[in-house]
Amino acid sequence: MKIQENVPLAPYTTFRTGGSADFFCVAKSEEDLKEAVAFAKGKGLHVSILGGGSNVVVPDGGVRGLVVKMEMTGASFEENKGSVFVTAWAGEGWDSLVAETVEWGAWGIENLSYIPGTVGASPVQNIGAYGVEVMNVVESVRAIDTETGEARTFSNRECGFSYRDSVFKSQKYAKYAIISVTFRLSREVKPNLSYKDVKEYFAKKGIALPTQSEIREAVIEIRKGKFPDLSKIGTAGSFWKNPIICRDHYTGIAAKHPNMPSFPVAVPPESPYAAEGGLVKVPLAWILDNVCGLKGYKKGKVGLYEKQPLVLVAEFGATASEIDTFAAEVAQTVKDKTGIEIEREVRPL
Repeated sequence: MKIQENVPLAPYTTFRTGGSADFFCVAKSEEDLKEAVAFAKGKGLHVSILGGGSNVVVPDGGVRGLVVKMEMTGASFEENKGSVFVTAWAGEGWDSLVAETVEWGAWGIENLSYIPGTVGASPVQNIGAYGVEVMNVVESVRAIDTETGEARTFSNRECGFSYRDSVFKSQKYAKYAIISVTFRLSREVKPNLSYKDVKEYFAKKGIALPTQSEIREAVIEIRKGKFPDLSKIGTAGSFWKNPIICRDHYTGIAAKHPNMPSFPVAVPPESPYAAEGGLVKVPLAWILDNVCGLKGYKKGKVGLYEKQPLVLVAEFGATASEIDTFAAEVAQTVKDKTGIEIEREVRPL
């Protein structure tokens, strides 16, 4: 394993922007990662982990310490009593894994087709799309403490999953570099058509019970219609989370915008929100388009994608600072119009 100095990080991200890493290496095995951690520990360096670079913005000033790009790949399948346990290395391409599970007839993540990035990032973000979240199929996560080099296995519960979140994004557990993820999938045929776009896709085709391959094809087609070509423009996909707000807040906004969609969010009876009518998730793309009028809005080299305003796009050559300033302007507009404070899904490296 080779450790390099002052390596530009822009080519390793889908935004294609940002500065250099003080130190950089590629880990193709668990041993490589442990060697990198030992190097960093010896020099007192902070360790940052980079996967597919599809959900990060690299600061213009670069990243201090050691950046480790995870490229350990491969997956194993083990069937047991109707369940299929799939263990994949962190550097495995996410969509490559989904394709392999479809070939196996292992149900559970076909609705998550065509999401860019790597397996290792999937539990960090608790990636989700078209009615499915990865938290529902993660069995365990194996990780290395980048401060000590010790390995640890996290159960599903210990991952602390919630909407687009997990313990791995917290200050306490951010030091863990995910090595592999084990998923519990199923041989049982159970297509998830709960999402409107997927349901309408098959209704138009007159297909009542689609196969796993057909669901994957549908999701890929839908996503291609909503997301830009990464070879032509920089993006990290959905830049913000869909906000979750109390029902009273939603009712106030809906009084002015009666067509505003909402989706109930389960809350325990002891939650203070239970007495306030509970919580609802609202689609930020709808707000950006119908309330804020920002669909297709552009300023300089940065803008909101004309087909899906939740997606922030940046021309190649845009700076991280320009992206940050534009995103802050959008967030302020949403707050001014609705009182909602939106949270970024894309994070700085």
